[in-house]
Amino acid sequence: MELVKIFSGDERLKKIDEIYTEAFPPQERFGLDMIMKLADDGILDVYAVMHENKTAGMFIMCNGDNTAYVCYFAIDKALRGRGLGSETIKRICKLYPDKQIVLEIEVLDCSAENYAQRKRREEFYLRAGFRHTNRYIRYEGVTYEIMFSGKPEFDKSGFDRIMDSRRSKDFQPVLFDAKAYSTYIFDLDGTLLDTLTDLTNSTNFAVQSLGFEPHTREQVCSFVGNGIKKLMQRALADDVSQEDFAKAFETFKVHYKQHCSDNTKPYDGIIDMLKTLRKCGKKIAVVSNKADFAVRELCKDYFGGLIDICIGEKEGVRKKPAPDTVISAMDALGSKPQECVYIGDSDVDIQTAANSGLDCISVLWGFRSEEFLCGHGAKVYAQTPREICLLTFAQ
Repeated sequence: MELVKIFSGDERLKKIDEIYTEAFPPQERFGLDMIMKLADDGILDVYAVMHENKTAGMFIMCNGDNTAYVCYFAIDKALRGRGLGSETIKRICKLYPDKQIVLEIEVLDCSAENYAQRKRREEFYLRAGFRHTNRYIRYEGVTYEIMFSGKPEFDKSGFDRIMDSRRSKDFQPVLFDAKAYSTYIFDLDGTLLDTLTDLTNSTNFAVQSLGFEPHTREQVCSFVGNGIKKLMQRALADDVSQEDFAKAFETFKVHYKQHCSDNTKPYDGIIDMLKTLRKCGKKIAVVSNKADFAVRELCKDYFGGLIDICIGEKEGVRKKPAPDTVISAMDALGSKPQECVYIGDSDVDIQTAANSGLDCISVLWGFRSEEFLCGHGAKVYAQTPREICLLTFAQ
């Protein structure tokens, strides 16, 4: 085997492009022309893996001051299973003897369709001497964990510097660490429960009682997050009278109390995630801007004994993003802010966590998009309920 550094115009590029395109999905690839320009400029190292005078694989390195980052690595599909991958990894480490070698693997979420492939990849790198770092990177809608080799301890700052050097308009990775907590405080709507259909039905029942046109699910989705009073204010015309608003608001409350469980259900994986947290001895609370009666009823119906305390909106108590209800939950559980994490799906939840002095995990299956959450300061994301456990060591 031989590792050959290549540049634009090399005859091996056609085969490298074939291997690169087959091995990596479109959302993970950058154009090879752009990569080779960076190689010509000395920003990236591009290597061909030669075996028996044929191009058997490729890898692309970003070479930093004390860190060499494996951006891409693949062996020709027809030659896999012959030990070429393991030998290549060993030689990569020898190419950069004074540096830590880092690479990324998709998080080991057992609910993922390609979990078996993810697990095989992890096992391959473990056999090659790589170790977990509990440092994560998210870009293009995928979360990866960083693994490293070549040094006794992982140098997080060195890795972050090399990531910062790669940032561009089209590449803005989010970096974060896994962290252990004793207490998990959840939002309800859009986080634990998919309540949107029932909220939409009750909203439309109320607005139609005044003769207004109904709203779509998407419209109601944009109205929620700040409590049911704000929901109705957004759902009604700006010039509605106070008397008509009061009638619609009361109509909504009566209808929702009777129908809040018609179509509502936990998101896939939520019950298993809560059971895992409970098995690990974690304290669990729900803090919501939904009316307190609905929060209590829904938590009782869907989660039984999995929730220690649930708090909804009450008269005379400031609702989220004010920290009051979160502080009440922490006091009831005997937990301090530094041992708690707040988990929600909205900008309100991000601000609530900040106002309460808590770390925050933003979930991506709820009522707000990743782009929206990023624009409102989200730093840590969970793609699935299982990832909440992975990112907080509750496995």
